[in-house]
Amino acid sequence: MNKGKNMGTKNNTALIILLMFTILINLDSYAATVTKVNTHMYEQTSAEISDLQETEKMGQSELHTENEPPNRIYVSKTKKELTLYVDNKEIGTWECSLGTNTENGNKEVEGDRITPTGDYYICVRNNKSAYHLSLGLSYPDKSDADRGFLQGIITQAQRDAIYSAIDSKRCPPWDTALGGHIMIHGNYHEGISTAGCIAVSDSVMDILWPYGEIGIKVTIGA
Repeated sequence: MNKGKNMGTKNNTALIILLMFTILINLDSYAATVTKVNTHMYEQTSAEISDLQETEKMGQSELHTENEPPNRIYVSKTKKELTLYVDNKEIGTWECSLGTNTENGNKEVEGDRITPTGDYYICVRNNKSAYHLSLGLSYPDKSDADRGFLQGIITQAQRDAIYSAIDSKRCPPWDTALGGHIMIHGNYHEGISTAGCIAVSDSVMDILWPYGEIGIKVTIGA
C-alpha cells in the first residue's frame, strides 16, 4: 500500500516538474518575442525621426532659397527710384528715369515706350555702351511670353525660345513683337524719359557696375 502511494507521489512530482519546465520555455519564448517587437518599434521610430529631421533640413533649405538674394536691385516705378542691396543691406537709393509712357500701365509690345514690371535678372553687361555703362535685363520673361502668345503677339516657337532662354539663365530673344533691350544704364538727365530703359546718373552706374553681375535679380515694381 505504501509502495503504491509512493509511486503516485513520484508521478505527481514528475508531472509538476514537467509542467514548470514547459512554463519556463514559454516564458523565454514570450520574452524573446517581446524583445523583438520592442526592438522593431525602436528601429521604426528612429527611422521616422531621422526622416523627419531630413525633411526639416530640406524645408529649411527650400525656405533659404526662397529668401531674397543678398545682392539685388529694386526699381520703384511710382517713385522713380532705384535701390541697390548688397549682403541684404541697402547701399543707396537714387533717382532714375523710366519709359515715357510707363504711367499708362505695363509693357506689352515693342515701341510702346513703357518700362516693364516684374522680376528679372541681369543677363548681359556692356562696358562700351553709348550710355556710359549698361546692364541688360531678362525681359521678356515667361509670363510676358505667355501673355504675348495668348494675345497672338508672338508665335509658339518664339514663346518656346523665351522659355528656353529663361530656363538657362540667358538673355531671351529681344527681336520679337514683345520688345526687348531693356537696360539699366547711365546718362540720366532729370525730366528726360527713356524709350523703356531705366536711366541713372553715370556716377550711380559706377556704383552699380561692380555688383551688377550676370544673374543678379532686378525687381521692377510699383
